[in-house]
Amino acid sequence: MVELGQWRLHSGQYIGEISALCFVHLPPDIHSLPYLLAGTGSQILLYDLVGGQVVTSIQVFLGIRVHGITCSLVSSTIGSSSCTLGFKVAVFGERRVKLLSLCFEMALGCQKIPLQVTANLRLFHLLPKFSNWVLDVCFLKDLQDEISSLEESFCIAIGCSDNSVCLWDMLKSSVTCEIESPDRCLLFSMRLWGEKLDALRVASGTIYNEIIVWQVVPHGQQFEALHICRLSGHEGSIFRIAWSADGSKLVSASDDRSARIWAFDGERGNSNEVHGPYLAGPILFGHNARIWDCCISDSLIVTAGEDCTCRVWGMDGSQLKIIKEHTGRGIWRFLYNPECSLLVTAGFDSTIKLHKLQSFLFRGSDGHGGIEEFSNRKANLAVSIPNSAEHMGLMDSKSEYVRCLRFTSEESLYVATNQGYLYHATLCETEEVKWTKLVRVGEGAPIVCMDLLAQSPLGLHSGTADWVAVGDGKGRMTVVRFVDDACFHKVGQTLTWSAEAERQLLGAYWSKALGCSHIFTADPRGMLKLWRLSDSLRSGSSVVGSTDVLLVAEFISCFAARIMCLDVSVEEEVLLCGDLRGNLVLFPLLKDLLLGTPGASEKIVPLNHFKGAHGISSVSSISITSSRCGQIEIRSTGADGCICYLEYDNDQKSLEFTGMKQVKELSLIQSVSPGGDFADDLTCTSYAIGFASADFIIWNITTNTKVVQVPCGGWRRPHSYYLGDIAEMMNCFAFVKDEIIYIHRHWLPDCKRKSFPQILHMQFHGREMHTLRFISGDSLYNTNGEHSTFYRSGWIATGCEDGTVRLTRYASGAKNFSSKLLGEHVGGSAVRSICFVSKVHMVSADVNNLPDKTNRESTASEDREVPILLISVGAKQVLTSWLLKERKCSKAGNDTIGPSSGMFSSVSFQWLSTHMPIKCSGTHKKMENIDELLGDLELKHCRGDKYENDWRYLSVTAFLVKRAFSRLTVCFVVIACSDATLALRALVLPNRFWYDVASLIPVPSPILAVQHIIISKHAVSKDNIHDGNLYIVISGSTDGSITFWDLTASVEAFMRQLSTLQLQKSIECHKRPRTGRGSQGGRWWRSLGSTLTNKQVVNSVSTESGFQAENMGTYDSLSEVFVLRPLLVLSNIHQSGVNCLHVSGFKERQNFGHGFLFNLLSGGDDQAIHCLTFDLSVPPTSLDSILDKTPDMENCIFNFQKQNYGIRILYHDRIASAHSSAIKGIWTDGTWVFSTGLDQRVRCWCIEDHSKLTEHSQLIISVPEPEALDATTCGKNHYNIAVAGRGMQLVVFSASSCDVGRGD
Repeated sequence: MVELGQWRLHSGQYIGEISALCFVHLPPDIHSLPYLLAGTGSQILLYDLVGGQVVTSIQVFLGIRVHGITCSLVSSTIGSSSCTLGFKVAVFGERRVKLLSLCFEMALGCQKIPLQVTANLRLFHLLPKFSNWVLDVCFLKDLQDEISSLEESFCIAIGCSDNSVCLWDMLKSSVTCEIESPDRCLLFSMRLWGEKLDALRVASGTIYNEIIVWQVVPHGQQFEALHICRLSGHEGSIFRIAWSADGSKLVSASDDRSARIWAFDGERGNSNEVHGPYLAGPILFGHNARIWDCCISDSLIVTAGEDCTCRVWGMDGSQLKIIKEHTGRGIWRFLYNPECSLLVTAGFDSTIKLHKLQSFLFRGSDGHGGIEEFSNRKANLAVSIPNSAEHMGLMDSKSEYVRCLRFTSEESLYVATNQGYLYHATLCETEEVKWTKLVRVGEGAPIVCMDLLAQSPLGLHSGTADWVAVGDGKGRMTVVRFVDDACFHKVGQTLTWSAEAERQLLGAYWSKALGCSHIFTADPRGMLKLWRLSDSLRSGSSVVGSTDVLLVAEFISCFAARIMCLDVSVEEEVLLCGDLRGNLVLFPLLKDLLLGTPGASEKIVPLNHFKGAHGISSVSSISITSSRCGQIEIRSTGADGCICYLEYDNDQKSLEFTGMKQVKELSLIQSVSPGGDFADDLTCTSYAIGFASADFIIWNITTNTKVVQVPCGGWRRPHSYYLGDIAEMMNCFAFVKDEIIYIHRHWLPDCKRKSFPQILHMQFHGREMHTLRFISGDSLYNTNGEHSTFYRSGWIATGCEDGTVRLTRYASGAKNFSSKLLGEHVGGSAVRSICFVSKVHMVSADVNNLPDKTNRESTASEDREVPILLISVGAKQVLTSWLLKERKCSKAGNDTIGPSSGMFSSVSFQWLSTHMPIKCSGTHKKMENIDELLGDLELKHCRGDKYENDWRYLSVTAFLVKRAFSRLTVCFVVIACSDATLALRALVLPNRFWYDVASLIPVPSPILAVQHIIISKHAVSKDNIHDGNLYIVISGSTDGSITFWDLTASVEAFMRQLSTLQLQKSIECHKRPRTGRGSQGGRWWRSLGSTLTNKQVVNSVSTESGFQAENMGTYDSLSEVFVLRPLLVLSNIHQSGVNCLHVSGFKERQNFGHGFLFNLLSGGDDQAIHCLTFDLSVPPTSLDSILDKTPDMENCIFNFQKQNYGIRILYHDRIASAHSSAIKGIWTDGTWVFSTGLDQRVRCWCIEDHSKLTEHSQLIISVPEPEALDATTCGKNHYNIAVAGRGMQLVVFSASSCDVGRGD
């Protein structure tokens, strides 16, 4: 038994906004790039920019955000084999300043190259708390001893928000003097410049939209402030000020979305003054929101703001570059190092990104920015086809122009024209282009389509073999085999045949899976033909005729739309196609058809299809991979800017939508780069290639960074691209404009430079989080607690204000979290609540509807497959469900997954379904009849206009119910809406049908929190099947009341009716998330309507004790769903809103009958925590005797009996001031209680006898404005606690000194 005194709260790692950055400059001959200090929350991280890794981290403050960091070199010892560098680091936040010591120890090799670097960061000194906020800190040299050692020659100037500067002597550890500006006022910002006190200049941004510039001058033995000037012009608050390196200029950033450059005319003379300030250069306008940070160098100005952009400006005000690779509330801080042209950006989304400005910016003689053409790095070519010189000027009917382009490598480009010519262009390193006229096909008919297959040659042929297939306007197909050796590019074999009628041949497609043995052709009506090429053509025979090609099969699409792309899986014998209208069609492609004896062509109909996978937009690419368990995973891209993921079951012949990623930066995604198993991670594909308006863009999906952007006029022009292994350094793009072929080539195969941009810190939510839930490890794997390491790692699901849902992994001893985007709510609507559903409650089957013995055996195996769901709700009444992806089979064949299997990192949820009300919501139509049902009960609920659909869901809870020997599983979802209503909906799996089951009569105030309880009304059978369950929901409202609801009748009635419905005969609606960009996706919603009879309306009455109990009322024959009244109302529990609820797991009271004991914890805006202990007793026949025998009866606060059960509230404890601010999250397991509030603390409480709460410990956290808390037990004597708000932090509560999840 562990004693209470041994339990401790331990602070874990924080992931959230990056609020401060600072370079640590090492000698350039030792380290090519500086180190980076980054402040996030209350800690700072040290990064090695060369390796891109976290070196060390340290917790600096408690609950105070790091606002700024500055450092200075204090010692340096460089020997022949080792080097030691010492830095002093000043970190400030709010009114506190701390000094840290940073020491680098390096073992040097030849030419002083570091072989091993060790960094030690430790707390050095804590300064006393200042009376005002600290805005800037600057290291100064001591005036009295300039030749003394570096260790003793530094003091610190500290700028405060009252426009004063304090001087701190590090040697004496005291404030030596305080210099106050003659203009005393409150400041938003301040920036210090200077290395000595008598040369210190101060620029202060006031609350009056002005900048006051003053400097420190000696006055006898003391120092005083000398006013220089007052800079006016901004129309908003001054958020940031930056000095130039020589102190002659400064740049200011403001709330008015502008940045201004100020200069000082004249140099500092003996009078210690700087004369003549003026506005230098134009005002920098361009940001769409407030500007948070700015800097100025000799040739560039950089600004960053709330619009998530970092903009690079010339000194003349020209905008040279826009970097938009962050999300959320903006880029807080950035750093620019002119020596290595390195730009570091950091923002609210927790990401730190590195950019190399020199790779794309320069200053031309005309004063404008542009593309820098480095030798052996980039080549921008403009070339014409050989015959274009004969027809210079305006084009006419005889002019030759380009119809198709195809890259085969970075040096090889095929070009097809309208006059039937096929050319080959060789791109030389000298930027010359060598043209070769290869063939002319179709007697000069225009070439309308072309596809290329690059292969290694067969037999004794040397070089590479390219297979080019072109189709012309006469409906003829031509296949040409080209051989390219070291000397020249020559034509091998040519084969031409009639594939379609005139003007009916629109597409020709090779398949890599089939190689050069087969080719597909497409017509405008959705017909796809498969042709087999003879062995003589493939073997390189010089004699080739039209008989060497045979029509094997015709694939007829059910949508009659032109096929735009395809892919083949030979092993799974399927052909998948995407058409012009966004549909996917899957055909059988048997091996016997490919390898069998030639005969008459077959007409093949689809196996399955998915309508509107990309809405009404064209499908641009599709690819297939086969998993190990008979599942075919599919990825498609389209003109809706989305990447879609589907899964085809080869046994069940079912095609399901499993996920989607919308790349908002692209309006059309032409393809995604291959690589990675996207079955495990929806974002593991590296790059998305496509177009945004008139620009060609390569976008890094993993890092959310733009790799290439080329203005080209849009995707309708002939174009082609080619990528190498690293797209940032190996990419080619060619497009046609005005008869000219423009080629942009960036190819560095032997480059030793690092790839930019880089991500140092993982990307997270860009806005505030309202909810989070632990994904319980014991729900994912059948573990028994023996693997303690596994229990100290897992996943956390979080929902954000920007509508995103993320899955974040935490692990024991890890320095960083790892996070991936799970999906986004429709329209980016805010996510307000998440619940995790893993337990299935089995109920007995209807005797009259039992399946036969054969079906019972088949469904018995399906009963073991438990669906694990994640439900998220939010604004615009969006409800989204996610399904845990099926476990992958191991190579050995077993499908068991445990902590040691190594597959934990592949856990992911796939999109399952989205429920949204239509514009004229049926829910509010039903509310018209509620006034008649309420009777004398006065409820003041706000329903609003029945056509208004701007309500939002505030909370959700869900549970799974499955009837024995049935293939159907029902997820019942209870949702609290801002219109003060509760709704019970059902999601039927695997059909994905939504049903409205019950509408709970509106309560006086909106409901902020809901929880549910499920217990068995009778004994459990040997198969873990219950004869009946009791379904109770508990809700907390904004008026401080807690309400109990009985859903048992509604759930049981729905399950009875569900067993009689023939859902397998229903037409299943293919579903996908809506995107708002031509999407046809959405939900499939139904109501049982008249199939449900005896709709019950429950009436409640008040008791003298202040509680309310329910009585049975009349029926409502007009309502489509059940309308339920509260079972029990506990009024005025809290003095204001109940923000959070949590119910502990039940404890069975076997000594006093069949009863279950629960602890209900609640927290509210009144800063109070309430603990209610109640029990549910079943069956009612023994209830009276139980009450007589129970010793707790004397202390029973409230006793309520119903026909099927009884409820007793035994104890009630209240902690009036549990937190110093509103309580936002609470959790309990019946022994311990964890709570958090806006006071930025996590408090731990112990539940003692009679439900008395005793505070055990508390911990200040780094999460500002906490909104949610969740916890999970991790084996014996260990809890993991997660808090979310403006960021997320993991806290550990354990009986040992271990600190899981913390950094160094």
